[in-house]
Amino acid sequence: MGLPNQSLDSLRPLSEPELAEWEDAYAAVEAYLGALRIRNRLLVAELVRRILWRASARLETEPRSTARKLAMEETLSEIGEWTERVLEAPLVDGRLAARGRLALLLAGMPDRWQGVFLTPAPWPDEFVAAMRSSYLAAGPQFAELTMVPKPLELNAIGSGAALWWETMDRSPIVRRMFLAFVLAVASGVVWFIFFD
Repeated sequence: MGLPNQSLDSLRPLSEPELAEWEDAYAAVEAYLGALRIRNRLLVAELVRRILWRASARLETEPRSTARKLAMEETLSEIGEWTERVLEAPLVDGRLAARGRLALLLAGMPDRWQGVFLTPAPWPDEFVAAMRSSYLAAGPQFAELTMVPKPLELNAIGSGAALWWETMDRSPIVRRMFLAFVLAVASGVVWFIFFD
């Protein structure tokens, strides 16, 4: 890989495994930007290229890492830093997280503001106001809920079974008769199986 303004003549040739590794990194970053609903192919290609240059520079100092891992780290880092600058507020762990992604969608970034995504300031005032208000709106809103126990409603079979079980509990004679009936049926089955 190389620098964004570097001539293609100065790039070193990549082996097939290296090409496959960078292709995988490209696909991962492109998919993440697609998940953020960045649909303009030219913009996506430019953003991916910038992110891959940064990952390429890191790979030289971190040879044990993979291109895909470094590219995704750079993606998350760049988007997090950009969002913090737009919001003028720190993100949790410097990551966009669900609340930040929801804020981007609520602010209409994929539809109206793709051209300002990951660009340096100044941004349009309307975009900044929409991002800040949607980030606040995307936060958790807790409501106190109360749960009132309700009686269990049974169907006809369940009601009959519940009534029968109550009768068994109240009347020991019925319980003994039922137990004798079950034992008689079990004895009959055993007799039929072994002595018939």
